[in-house]
Amino acid sequence: MKFLAVGLFMAVTLLPSSVVAQSQRAGRPNIIYIMTDDHAAHAIGAYGSRVNQTPHLDRLAREGALLTSVFATNAICTPSRAAILTGQYSHLNGVTMFNRFDSSRMTVARLLQQGGYHTGMVGKWHLGSDPVGFHRWEILPGQGAYRDPVFYTATGEKTYTGRYATDVITDLALEFIENRPRDKPFFLMMHHKAPHRPWEPSESHAAHFATQRIPEPVTFWDSYATRTDALHENQQRVAADLTNRDLKLTPPPGLDAQDLAKWLVLKPDAVTIVRDGKSVTLTGDSLVRWKYQRYMQRSV
Repeated sequence: MKFLAVGLFMAVTLLPSSVVAQSQRAGRPNIIYIMTDDHAAHAIGAYGSRVNQTPHLDRLAREGALLTSVFATNAICTPSRAAILTGQYSHLNGVTMFNRFDSSRMTVARLLQQGGYHTGMVGKWHLGSDPVGFHRWEILPGQGAYRDPVFYTATGEKTYTGRYATDVITDLALEFIENRPRDKPFFLMMHHKAPHRPWEPSESHAAHFATQRIPEPVTFWDSYATRTDALHENQQRVAADLTNRDLKLTPPPGLDAQDLAKWLVLKPDAVTIVRDGKSVTLTGDSLVRWKYQRYMQRSV
């Protein structure tokens, strides 16, 4: 059986992916909505990635449709999710920043549920309130954790000890599909946490890029000199905004908890590394280039 699948991929803006072939069943299609968090379109092969290989997503794009001119209603995580659910601008749905979503509002899930769909939500919700309009939901609290994640349900919570969030969310989605009522079409929202900061992959993928030199994007040295103030004020630049924690640097020995917390959020303007057996202190452009490779290659 084939399903209608929609993938939306969130970076600084929300970037939609693909709509694949509709179900061959007579009547209404099953719908799987897949969202991943905080990466640009060019992280996907179908959008021209020079780093990642994404054959399954590429097949969805090839056999369905690839959207190339879609823009975010709101680029921030929580209000963007509220806009997707309601089809409303943020000033209408009431979620303009990280405030709580009013679950009494009409959403796509409630409409489909009222129309006879079996509905489910698994993964990152990040809207403050419990999901409404879903026959089954299992969500991460807030941002959630990558390892040993806790999930909330309508009746309690469960910790998946020894598991990785992406694997848990995938298994929950497959379980929902497998156990659905067979006499109804279904709608599933499958929301991944990854690859949101702090960028912690599973152990099986942690060293995947460790020995590769990642090509710098064409916009890497863009100063935004002629751009809007919003771009000048953002704090998501490799050169200026990556912290010691982001770069996975080893803290100095002997720090107490308070000093360690302060050290982790510092943004280094010089880093000493060992290169060809010698200690080298990197600053300026050399440091910026090193930060990018470190950010891309070393995720743990």
